[in-house]
Amino acid sequence: MKRTLLCCALLWGMSYSLWAQSISGTVLDAATGDPLAGVAVLIKGTTSGSYTDAEGKYQMDLIDGATTLQFSFVGFQTVEMLIGEQTTIDVELAEDILELDAVVVTGFSTVRKKDVTGSISSIGADAIESQPVITMQNALQGRAAGVQVTNNSGTPGGGIDVRVRGSTSITADNQPLYVVDGVPVIAGDFSQNGVGNAGTNALADINPNDIESIEVLKDASTAAIYGSRGANGVVLITTKRGKSGRTKVTFDATYGIQEAWNTVPVLDTAGYFAILDEQTTAAFGVPASALGLGRVSSNGGDNFWQDEIFRTGSVTDNTLSISGGSEKTQFFSSISYYQNEGIVRSSEFDRYSGRLNVEHRANDKFKMGMNMNFVHSNAQRVQNDNNIFGAVSAAILLPPDVRIKREDGSFDTKFGLENPVAAVSDYQNNAITNRIISNIFGEYEFLDGLSLRVNAGVDLVSFREEVYEPVTLQSGAGSNGSGFVGQVTSMRWLTDYTLNYLKAFGKSNIAVVAGVGFQQDTRERSDITRVGFPSPDFTTLDAASETTGASADFTRNSLNSYFANVNYSFDDRYILTGTFRADGYSAFAENNQFGYFPGVSGAWRLSSESFMQSVNFVNDLKVRVGWGITGNNNIGDFDALALSEAGSNYLDLPGTTPSQLGNPELQWETTTQLNIGLDYTLANSRISGSIDYFIKNTEDLLLDRPLPTTSGFTVVTENIGEVENRGLEFSINTVNFQGEFTWTTSFNIALIQNEVIAVFNNQPIDVGFASRVEEGESIGSFFGWQTDGLFQNQEEVDAHAAQPGAAPGDIRFRDLNGDGVINDDDRTIIGSAQPDFIGGLTNVFSYKGIELNAFFQFSQGNEIYNNNAVFAEGMNSVFNPTRRVENRWMQEGDQTDIPRAVWNDPNQNRRDSDRFVEDGSYIRLKTATLSYNFPRSIIGPSPFTALRIYVSGQNIWTQTDYSWFDPEVNTFDGSNTALGTDFLTYPQPRTYLGGITVTF
Repeated sequence: MKRTLLCCALLWGMSYSLWAQSISGTVLDAATGDPLAGVAVLIKGTTSGSYTDAEGKYQMDLIDGATTLQFSFVGFQTVEMLIGEQTTIDVELAEDILELDAVVVTGFSTVRKKDVTGSISSIGADAIESQPVITMQNALQGRAAGVQVTNNSGTPGGGIDVRVRGSTSITADNQPLYVVDGVPVIAGDFSQNGVGNAGTNALADINPNDIESIEVLKDASTAAIYGSRGANGVVLITTKRGKSGRTKVTFDATYGIQEAWNTVPVLDTAGYFAILDEQTTAAFGVPASALGLGRVSSNGGDNFWQDEIFRTGSVTDNTLSISGGSEKTQFFSSISYYQNEGIVRSSEFDRYSGRLNVEHRANDKFKMGMNMNFVHSNAQRVQNDNNIFGAVSAAILLPPDVRIKREDGSFDTKFGLENPVAAVSDYQNNAITNRIISNIFGEYEFLDGLSLRVNAGVDLVSFREEVYEPVTLQSGAGSNGSGFVGQVTSMRWLTDYTLNYLKAFGKSNIAVVAGVGFQQDTRERSDITRVGFPSPDFTTLDAASETTGASADFTRNSLNSYFANVNYSFDDRYILTGTFRADGYSAFAENNQFGYFPGVSGAWRLSSESFMQSVNFVNDLKVRVGWGITGNNNIGDFDALALSEAGSNYLDLPGTTPSQLGNPELQWETTTQLNIGLDYTLANSRISGSIDYFIKNTEDLLLDRPLPTTSGFTVVTENIGEVENRGLEFSINTVNFQGEFTWTTSFNIALIQNEVIAVFNNQPIDVGFASRVEEGESIGSFFGWQTDGLFQNQEEVDAHAAQPGAAPGDIRFRDLNGDGVINDDDRTIIGSAQPDFIGGLTNVFSYKGIELNAFFQFSQGNEIYNNNAVFAEGMNSVFNPTRRVENRWMQEGDQTDIPRAVWNDPNQNRRDSDRFVEDGSYIRLKTATLSYNFPRSIIGPSPFTALRIYVSGQNIWTQTDYSWFDPEVNTFDGSNTALGTDFLTYPQPRTYLGGITVTF
């Protein structure tokens, strides 16, 4: 009997081993093709299952009734697969678009996205890679609610203005603080030799292909950790890191072309001389030729000069990266080459960059690492923007009858303007940068949850300008050729020491960061100008005969900081964050060097309360409130001190004179901000977003107070004035379809109101062409006269005696104060560059490896002061007008807003007025990318683990009523107050790209 039972048992066991189903497979990262270790593979509805190993493999036996496998991993979308008769199931997991457990960087620490109590916008690497861009600032455009990014021109490597929640300052910097891997980097324009108003952009040295994520700290409660530098927001840039596992090699190659998507129609030769004759006949009774203003020669041309300077530009972007590592050591390295040949001939930006990020864990207690980036760039610049020698300037204003070259081979010209072809062929300007951004760190864990981190960083910039203007140019003719060489060396070094403490007890979690930081900036500058070159063949300064200018200076400042941050959460429902920072800055007088910047914020997760448990539609709902104070210390290193300068020599004896009146009470501008926000995740995480309302008040503005000239000085810098920004931000992300076909949408919009609350004695500040800073108005307001149509006949002129010198066809200006005289007292605010709202919309469609990413960016309500029209439509000078003047007033009854043509303009039709203020609103298809990720079934036999091809376009379509080149413009690059002005600016291009990304 026993033998019978034993045999039955053995037969039952054998039958089970023969008939029990076993299943195995591999789980990979869908984006990278890397194996995923630790993925939970469960039989749906049970706790039975397994986990993937280091190679992403799993193997398990199935139980009776098993029909579906469930694959889940933190940060990735959960996938379910029907088992059927399969014995092998391979799965690729995609990142969870709306994953609440994602980690965001908040300064000196990281927190879960769901635990953030302040206002932070995050942009991931996928968003950056979907729109090939030259700088990381472009990656912010339209992606973060409340962040306004303006490409001031289309100059390759040129300046970009970024405003986080409006303009806070009048004279100090309005750009946010940029921090790369813990190093606050140097930003701004290093150039000393002007090419108009277009500056260089130090942030163009950062390769966007190396960026893993960007976080924008928008409110004061989060930015307070950066104290005296956080008033304009903080942009935290984290570069890519290696992961343990196999070594991954990725090569991305992009090539494209650029074109001028818009040109300005100007008059041909016949039309130009018709206008000119009309002007001079009205003023002098004779045609232009009688005054010597006729054709340059009998064989003059009929040139459309824009065709001579614009070209089909090109973009080349190649990046090779290698990453990987073991459990102890991970690395990421890359080399990259970027080249942008601009749409204006001779303009170009080249960037060579290399990066090495390494992190090593020596043991369970100690880890260390290094991030190093080296960049060499060269911007070949052309003259433009508010410059009669500029290429675009001359291409618009130079009469069409001028020849490209005379019979003797020299460039033809007229009225002192540069020949456009000469401007793009003979002018030489190279802005060369060599830069290292690097930091090293070490972290030691003394006790469980308590660690010390030491970070040392450096940003070293060597910038050199080499400019040569030969005698063949108008700008070099008077000096027989001119050469300039300028050198700037700027270095920032810093050390941070931070204690980090993490502790969980019961339902409570606490995270504490406390530290000290020391930073020092030095800048050394020199330049020399020489003239008198023997011929255009000699371009180096040693060939010149005379030195006409030379200068040099050195400056240094130091910042010592003490900071702490405490984050406490209870039961995953109540979260409180407190921040405090004290900054001591050497630029202020000794008794006023320290400033104190607190911040506090709290959040209540309503979705975790019992009364919300039955609301299944709501996955996460959190209310946030934050308050804090931040500062702006961006002033001159010696603005608080009384200064003297050398050079006041007498009888060959050296001497000095006072040059600046000191102010020992000077301190930083302070910005107090209140933020109220709501974060939501709904419908099984298919809908998420946030709503924020903020009030941002900046006081103690750094402004110059006028002084009586009898004091020996004209101004003294004081803390006077106040600016307020308030606004509403809204963002929403939706998964419209999910499955084999996926459609996601991201939308954000921000409504921001800016107002100057106070300036010194209510005295307006006039800047730029028509820009004014005035109490009760926004920064970027335009100031001038209001128009009221045109005079149609002499009777109307006589009836409006307030305008002596007016004639039929002239503009009628409004007598606002009713005193019967049109004068300066009738000027008023005529527009503003500040938009009513800004935002962006992204749709991503994917199906079986095909993906279409379409990104729209928009701005509504902003106005542009079109100073181009003052010259190109003024019709009272020798410049060539645009074709809009063909609709000018010529006789009584003409219904038009273009006044008559007149040589001498006693009525000043060209004065600053709303005639030149245009609606700058636009919506633009900023980027569209169509890509295809090859499936493994195709690339399997190849050495590739991933293969992607794509085509992309930038600035593809623009809807705007603005009449000139481009509505996204600001001639006064880098100005805080002269915003939204356009004057002969290098236009933005339309770009078409194609590329391939392969991973080995």
